[in-house]
Amino acid sequence: MKKNNKKTLIIAAVVLVALLAAFACVYMVFGPKAHKGSKEIVIEVTGSNGETTDYELATDAEYLIEAMDELAANGSGFTYSGSDGDYGMMIEIVNGERALYAEDNAYWALYVNGEYGQYGADSQPVADGDTYSWTYEFAQ
Repeated sequence: MKKNNKKTLIIAAVVLVALLAAFACVYMVFGPKAHKGSKEIVIEVTGSNGETTDYELATDAEYLIEAMDELAANGSGFTYSGSDGDYGMMIEIVNGERALYAEDNAYWALYVNGEYGQYGADSQPVADGDTYSWTYEFAQ
């Protein structure tokens, strides 16, 4: 009888694995597909004069810098540049306005959904529905 229970258990395990594989295949074929622009984000720019410009973007970017590259390339008028440093890319110019801490005690601050950013543009993950704000600020 022990041998029969062991055989039944093995058959049940094989059937379970086969069912899981079948469900996985069905999900891969009929499940939701990522499409171009699967994330809707907003990139805001607030210059030294206090004026804010919003840019809406549909993107598949994983990191903010990739979304910024897409935005700069699509004719929106958004531009940026920076330099690589020990902690990633330091954004120095946005939409033609330069903020260099060493020269004018100003910098481009990154906010994510209104909260001060914890990452640089090249390491900030992009999530659907988020707003990324570049704000010209003076150091205190």
